[in-house]
Amino acid sequence: MGQDASLPVASRQLPVHGFVLAGGRSTRMGQDKALLRVGGRTLVEIAVEKLRMFCAEVSIAGNRDDLSGYAPVVREDRVDAGPGAGVEAGLKACKQPWALFVPVDVPLVPAELLRRWALEAMRDPMSVSYLGASFPNAYWKQPAFCLLEQERQKTFSKLLDEGERGLEELLNRTAWADHQASFMYDEYELYPKDQRPDEAIQERWFTNVNTPEDLARVDAILNREGQSV
Repeated sequence: MGQDASLPVASRQLPVHGFVLAGGRSTRMGQDKALLRVGGRTLVEIAVEKLRMFCAEVSIAGNRDDLSGYAPVVREDRVDAGPGAGVEAGLKACKQPWALFVPVDVPLVPAELLRRWALEAMRDPMSVSYLGASFPNAYWKQPAFCLLEQERQKTFSKLLDEGERGLEELLNRTAWADHQASFMYDEYELYPKDQRPDEAIQERWFTNVNTPEDLARVDAILNREGQSV
């Protein structure tokens, strides 16, 4: 698959409607995650700003009217359907040919990675894809980072109607049912050999803020490295 490391993050907006998945219950955190602050900004604000760097449209998926000050909110139709409910809501509301989804609680993923992925998937073209990391003897799949052509909405909803709830299975089965391919993009597809992030960097990128300890870890990473998100 082709690679283009020279494209800057903000060179142009892509025909993508980006959605922040913010419908989780935050049970392990004990409080609402979307409005937790890292580096002085809320998690939802961080995610929205990253998507705005390259997406033509940005919204928040979840029944969260209180987040409408950050971006337009699209409401989920289903209860207890997990992240699939947010993906379905986004696909139904999508105003671009492609819909890209990111979870609200993974603040260290670089916008550059997301944009490289979107560009590569559209070039292939890969109708359904998600992100992951490749380690020596395993794949670290991240299906909540998913990208679908808007045309896949009817099949995705049909699978939800049939009871499927696993997000990776929903993505793969949507592609197969529509005679399309699904694929997990990782650093091997998205970065030239001399720029590929190592295992420690990838683990950092995909750090989920699920607990107060996770939040403290992210803050410590930012403070130690003098980074912003």
